[in-house]
Amino acid sequence: MNTQHTFRSVRTLLIVASVVGSLTTACKKSSSDPDVDPRDQYVGTYNGGDRGYQSIITIGSIPLNAEYGAASIIVTKGSGSKEIYIEAPQQSLKVTAELNGSDFTVIDKSSSQIFIPPNNTYTGSYQATGVFGVDQATGKNSVALRATTQTLEKGTSISRSELFTGSRN
Repeated sequence: MNTQHTFRSVRTLLIVASVVGSLTTACKKSSSDPDVDPRDQYVGTYNGGDRGYQSIITIGSIPLNAEYGAASIIVTKGSGSKEIYIEAPQQSLKVTAELNGSDFTVIDKSSSQIFIPPNNTYTGSYQATGVFGVDQATGKNSVALRATTQTLEKGTSISRSELFTGSRN
C-alpha cells in the first residue's frame, strides 16, 4: 500500500505541475510579443487633400502670406526598431523619425532653408515632431507633422512653420 500511495502522490504532483505550467505559458502579454511591430499600424499613404500642406514665413513678428498645397504623406518602416521614414514628395520632404508611442521626432535633419522671394535664401535650424491619431470627422487614421526652421539675420528673427496633415484611406 505504501507504493500505491506514493504513486498517487507523484501522479497528483505531475498533474498539478502540468496544469500550472500550461496556465503560465498560455498567458502571454501581447506587448511582449516580439512579432508585433508597433510601426505596422502607421505604415501607409496619408492623403492631405488640397490643404494638406501649410507654410508660413515670419520676419520678426510680421507673418508673410501663408501658402497652402496638396500633400500626400508616405510612411514606411525605417531600419531601426523605432524608426519610420516620412516622405511628402510634392514638398521634397524625406526624413527619418523616431517613434515613441503615437508621437514621433525627426532625427536626421537639423537644418533647412527658408526662401523669401525674389532671391533671398536663409539657412536655419530645423526641428520637426508629429503624431499619429484618428481624424474625428472621418474616423480614419491620420498623421500630423509640424516643422519649424529658424534663423537670426542681422538681429532679425526669420522663421518658417510648416504643417503636413493627412488621413489614411
